[in-house]
Amino acid sequence: MKLNYQTAMERLDADSADKKVLELLSAIKGFQISELTSLSAKQLLLIADKLGISEASMRMALSRQTKQGKLIRDNGKYSLAKSKNSFVLPRFWLDLKKRNLNWSGQWLLVNQLQHKFSPTIMRRLHNKAELLGFKFFHNLGWVRPNNLSDLLEETAFHFHSIVEQPQMLIGNLTDIDAGTTHLFTQSWPLDELNQFYVDANELIVNECQSVESLSDKDILVRSFAIGRLVVEYLSKDPWLPGTLINLPARTRLFDKTVEYYQQITPMWLNVMKQA
Repeated sequence: MKLNYQTAMERLDADSADKKVLELLSAIKGFQISELTSLSAKQLLLIADKLGISEASMRMALSRQTKQGKLIRDNGKYSLAKSKNSFVLPRFWLDLKKRNLNWSGQWLLVNQLQHKFSPTIMRRLHNKAELLGFKFFHNLGWVRPNNLSDLLEETAFHFHSIVEQPQMLIGNLTDIDAGTTHLFTQSWPLDELNQFYVDANELIVNECQSVESLSDKDILVRSFAIGRLVVEYLSKDPWLPGTLINLPARTRLFDKTVEYYQQITPMWLNVMKQA
């Protein structure tokens, strides 16, 4: 999908208020301001108004998400539900960069052994594996490069949250021959990933250049629409080693996205202070 402002706005208009609430509270993590960990209902309503979300829809979404345990309301402020296990919440794009390791050539394998799972369980396992950047190979299992710190622990937590621990084998594959390595590598859409890094960076560069000429409201709307789309891709990125993808292009995108967040932070904080 081509990344542009029109596509971002179409996605923003189509998504539910519930999703927008969760993404608003997730977005503040990208500002990297430690004291900004929650938002009041007044702040959320003010931002929602600028995004074209009705007050009734916002209040219903806050109530529904709180009852479902996805949000915590404390002293009139809402924040994402927390857990003692850091792997419960979705992977955060900036955290992935910090967790990057020099790849030694090891591949992480998840094998279900001889166990047969129901279609529902298998679907959940495949969805979780996709989130973690794994690819499935028949008669072998789910495989991905082991190039992130705590990846084995993160993988074990997510897979074992679906099936009992003794039913899954999780470990490293070493001394893989060139043919198998090529087979593994070609399972990811490398050209598509590299093109995304280039297209997304171009989009963010253009937004950075236009910030000074836009009103605060326009910046808020554009940054939320575009930011959530780019971050969605970054959060789902398999974060492959630099030997497999266009590392300079990915690095440029991350650096430019951080720069963009730094540019729009004062405006977002100004809007929040008005509430």
